[in-house]
Amino acid sequence: MPTTVEDPDDDVLVIACDESGSEGEELTASQHPVFVHASVNLSADEATDLRDWMRGATRTQAPEMKSKTALRPGNRQILLEMLDRLAGAASITLVDKSYFLTSKLIETLIGPHALQWDTNIGTSGYGRAWADHLNRHAPTALGVARWDAFLSTYNALVRSYQREGTTPPSVLPFFAALDDAYENCSDDDTRYILSLLQQSQMFAYEYQGRSEVELRELDPLMPTMSGAARNWAMRIGDAPFTFLADTYSGLTPTVRRYIVEASCTPLSVAGNIVPTPNLRGISLADSRTDARIQLADILAGVGREVARLAMADSFDDELQVAVHEMLDINVMASSGSPLDVLVDRRPLRYYDDWMASRRA
Repeated sequence: MPTTVEDPDDDVLVIACDESGSEGEELTASQHPVFVHASVNLSADEATDLRDWMRGATRTQAPEMKSKTALRPGNRQILLEMLDRLAGAASITLVDKSYFLTSKLIETLIGPHALQWDTNIGTSGYGRAWADHLNRHAPTALGVARWDAFLSTYNALVRSYQREGTTPPSVLPFFAALDDAYENCSDDDTRYILSLLQQSQMFAYEYQGRSEVELRELDPLMPTMSGAARNWAMRIGDAPFTFLADTYSGLTPTVRRYIVEASCTPLSVAGNIVPTPNLRGISLADSRTDARIQLADILAGVGREVARLAMADSFDDELQVAVHEMLDINVMASSGSPLDVLVDRRPLRYYDDWMASRRA
């Protein structure tokens, strides 16, 4: 049976969510370069009516409406109408997995070391800047093959499934790849960040040989849900809400409590205030019986498609135009990347309105 963190009161919004491109902590060898989290703010009745309309319009016989049906070329106009009906009630967060992995590399290794300098690299903005630089310049400075090999050794060391095997993960392949990257780097700024990683490599030992873990460090779902909650705070203000997600073994009670606590912690980055959502809890339900989650699944599939188009250097497809106001302004991607360009392509009214409310 689905487990509920907290049963919402009648005056608490229920925002249903789902994801696309999820491959857990497998980031360097993933089939999908982008992870997408989508969510909808609809009542159960509203979602059921829209889902049933889509089933009839697409003539699907499947009891559960899925994104692959909605995304068929012959259903494009039906999908566009669905998106129009969702206007003002949907959010899509895009995550470049390569950038996310690079960010975690900075956070888990340089982050603890930086605290010894009385510097929080997250709130100061250094973490974002260093991850951004590596993601944009390291493939050229090191060569794509060397950079990919370096990230792969980090991914293999930190991902939690490795700790459950008979052979504990070792820091040695990561240390060797780090030294090789530093010695063969053609860019001074990139070499400086690699030197910070070398100075901080003692923190890599924390991940060597551990057999149990409560939080999957490299699963993008947790930080993405926290970011999505902050994005909803821009859209709905201080209104209390809960997330309703599809059943997923990774969303344990511990993980859900962590997401809520992280989401509701006041935060500023480089002096810029980040909204604090009134997230009350996270509950789980079977998507086969909940139309709200089915619509979130469709929206997540749309998010992956608009991301694919952007990575193919296309930014003005009618699908991208239709969902633009749904995009989370805090895209997890490096500056100037296709996903960053996609989000910045057009103004986001909800963000402009939120900024105006802060100045008022």
